[in-house]
Amino acid sequence: MDPHERATSVWYRTAGLASRGQKDLAVEIIEAEIRSAQHEVFIEAPKLVLSGEPIEIVRKLRDMAERTIRPIGRAT
Repeated sequence: MDPHERATSVWYRTAGLASRGQKDLAVEIIEAEIRSAQHEVFIEAPKLVLSGEPIEIVRKLRDMAERTIRPIGRAT
């Protein structure tokens, strides 16, 4: 799932909670999504480390980090 789809999914799951004053539950859902995304990264990182040359891996990781912060095609 791309970041925009993931954010939209989280929005639909939490918007009603926030409007009903259940902020703590909404925050827990968002925290779980962040942990899930981190888990995916930590699973993928060893695969990258074993897949090529160190400089190439560093470039790939930097590019992935930049796309995470500044998604291609989205306003910055």
